[in-house]
Amino acid sequence: MKHRFILLLSLLCTSALYGQQGTLSLKACIETGIRNNLTLENTRVDVLKSQTALTQSRSRLLPVLAADFQMMDYLMKPANVTTGTLLGTDFADEPTWQKIQSMQYTMSAGINLSVPLYNQTILSANQVAQTVQNLRNVSYEKAVEDLTVQISNVYYLAQASLEQQRLLDENIQRMDSLCLITEELYKGGVVLEVDLTRVQINRKSLTAQRDQYATLHEQQLNLLRFLLDLAPDVPLAVLPMPADVSPNPTPGVSSSLPELRLLSTRQELIEKQIKAVRAGYLPSLSLAGRLGAIGYQEEFRHFFHTNHATHNWFGNTYLALSVHIPIFDGRDKKLKVTQYRYDYQQAQTALEQQRKLLDKEYADASRQFRHNLEVFHTQQDNYRQAEDVYNVTEEKYKEGIASMTELLQDEMRLRDAQAACVQAHCQCNVAQLTLLKLSGRLDELSQ
Repeated sequence: MKHRFILLLSLLCTSALYGQQGTLSLKACIETGIRNNLTLENTRVDVLKSQTALTQSRSRLLPVLAADFQMMDYLMKPANVTTGTLLGTDFADEPTWQKIQSMQYTMSAGINLSVPLYNQTILSANQVAQTVQNLRNVSYEKAVEDLTVQISNVYYLAQASLEQQRLLDENIQRMDSLCLITEELYKGGVVLEVDLTRVQINRKSLTAQRDQYATLHEQQLNLLRFLLDLAPDVPLAVLPMPADVSPNPTPGVSSSLPELRLLSTRQELIEKQIKAVRAGYLPSLSLAGRLGAIGYQEEFRHFFHTNHATHNWFGNTYLALSVHIPIFDGRDKKLKVTQYRYDYQQAQTALEQQRKLLDKEYADASRQFRHNLEVFHTQQDNYRQAEDVYNVTEEKYKEGIASMTELLQDEMRLRDAQAACVQAHCQCNVAQLTLLKLSGRLDELSQ
């Protein structure tokens, strides 16, 4: 019995979780979209690429080891020319010039080492790569913000269409009751057949509108599935639209918005690029070394004979300290710096313009939200009044005081008030979403 009870309890819990699986809150949709969205996945790959580029740039400061092996066949034996006095008394009559002919075959092998001791160009390039990585990180934050706004907009529209369906279902039920009443009145000879026809036509119109909103709602859910990277057959539903609007106070435009940080980071990148170009004027110091040997033979086969292989091999090992001093580059660096300065001026202008544009958008969104909120409250009052008027007219119609035309007109006014109220509610949500975005508080979308 105990095992059966545990099994039954687990089945009930599983069915409950499965039933709730399709309904997602706005916060859950945003989290799923950030985790699954393919466009955002590409942005994450860009961040990884910038991290790899930074590591690659830093690796230029590490020592480099390389092994080499070379075999050479001089088709014409090379010769060195020197004065006879340098050769000693082994040469007769002290000739003015003497020729020393080298071997035809040469084989060399060794390990080379190079270490940059001081190179400001590499250090500046590392700073540029670091700034590019910061730029990619801010771009990812901007992509997350844009995706959040997209998902929220679609979610609010889906809530509005779902609410319209719910209201139309109530209207259809109300019209079904009216059809039954009108049929009874028609059978009793109280109303004309045309009144019954009007009610039936109105009900068919309501059914068509309800189907239209159902199709629109399913399209919005499909768009939401696309943003969340969910399969079309995955069950998905949104929460019902709240009864009222809860305003969230916003302090104003945030200075840490991704749009502003992107432009600011671009300015920083241009400054680092100018610094990297100017670093090309500075000397660079590097250490180089080689550990190897070189062998000579008159015949190639002697390299592989035991009698000759160990002979004619000489050490080729050195340690070198080299200094590179740039002198003249045809004004290439100067022209690059000038070009970057123009880019910096454009970035500065774009940053200032973006700040003013965000201030304008915030002022417009604040004004629009206040207007939409006022319209929503007005439409709420109109909806309640239209519902009261319809109920009174319906009672009068049942008593034979009001006509069918008056009842249908009041029903149409009721539907218009319902639609206007839902639309105003949705517009309030969209305007508030804009305010939250501009104030950098999208994390408050917890519905």
